Amino acid sequence: MSNPAVSERSTRSRDEIFDVLADDKRREILRIVRERSPTGITKTDLAYELAAVTADKSLVAVTDDEHRRALVECQHRSLPALIDANFLEETDGDRVATTDHWLFDDAELTVAINGQTNEFGTDLDALFEALSDSRRRTVLAVLANQYHPISTETLARDVAAREAGTTEREIGQDDLERVLASLVHVHLPVLTDAELVGHDAETDNVSYEGHPALRVSWLETESEAESETETETESDGDQSATGSSAADSTSEAVRTLHGREQIVTTGQSLCERAENELFMMFATTGLLEEGCFRRIEDALDRGVDVYVGSRDPRVREIVRERTPEVVVWEPELDWHNLPPNGASVGRLVFADRNAVLLGTLGTAADDSEYAETAILGEGIDTGLVGLMRQLIGARLDNLDLQSETVSEIPL
Repeated sequence: MSNPAVSERSTRSRDEIFDVLADDKRREILRIVRERSPTGITKTDLAYELAAVTADKSLVAVTDDEHRRALVECQHRSLPALIDANFLEETDGDRVATTDHWLFDDAELTVAINGQTNEFGTDLDALFEALSDSRRRTVLAVLANQYHPISTETLARDVAAREAGTTEREIGQDDLERVLASLVHVHLPVLTDAELVGHDAETDNVSYEGHPALRVSWLETESEAESETETETESDGDQSATGSSAADSTSEAVRTLHGREQIVTTGQSLCERAENELFMMFATTGLLEEGCFRRIEDALDRGVDVYVGSRDPRVREIVRERTPEVVVWEPELDWHNLPPNGASVGRLVFADRNAVLLGTLGTAADDSEYAETAILGEGIDTGLVGLMRQLIGARLDNLDLQSETVSEIPL
């Protein structure tokens, strides 16, 4: 049996959502109706409010002509699209209200709908248009995990492998050429116009440029959502079998993640959520992705205090060069080897002292990438978060930011 939560968030559903949101008037209508729901709002009143926002004037100053144009926009263009997408529904004849669509449970999407990203001066129409195709989202997911620009052929092979759910070496030449052609002639121009990626025509290399309003969770594939749902279902089943309730256990606040892609995506998501403080450690330069630097830069722009530590001098040098505002330090404790099994800590992300991701490295694979496993803890009552708060919090509180050096965080 399929899980409703997964089926509702299918690839096709995501395509449709981003396509509908790629219009500022539709987003404004969603905001207005959401504020009036569950009671809803009449189409006539909706048109008045839309006209007032569009003309940047008060409701009483809206002219009959402005109201008439807004009503036509609502009835013949925007409302049909929003109703067909199951965002809105008609109630009591002339009224419209929001549905229980999962869109309204996504905090980051509702921020975009509410227009709270305008301070960045971003073009949300172009962003959502770029995200309205699953292949373009896959392209962004691939590039966000790359530290250096990659060739379009390498990108195409990775995209083809992800879409087929197989390894890159299993991709045939015909499939590779089809994906490559679609990237060059269709998808990369859209992503470039949206300033999400950079394309060097001379070297034929592609790089991730990022976007202040883009969130990692929006790039999640259907299989990743299904995997996460299955993990949560298994956790719920285990609690039921032992008779324990959510109130008696914090296990639901701790998850195990497997595989580099899921771990990187989750770590970047924590970076995006940080509001005050972001503390990170990386074992090697191979764990530093371009997407990570983009999110560090965005965090700094938001006024977040960022700390990055590593015993690898190359990591510290790269971070200083890319983000000189970051506090860079060398750990004194041997974080990289955990007893009793000697697992090697690869990465640590600690956001706002209430969410932590701790990743360990296994043996290197044939492609020189390590098999990665991580645990994710969220909530100050979680044991893992509590431990990190004790180890790190007090030391950061006592750090003199006026004379910070790499040796002044005794960790």
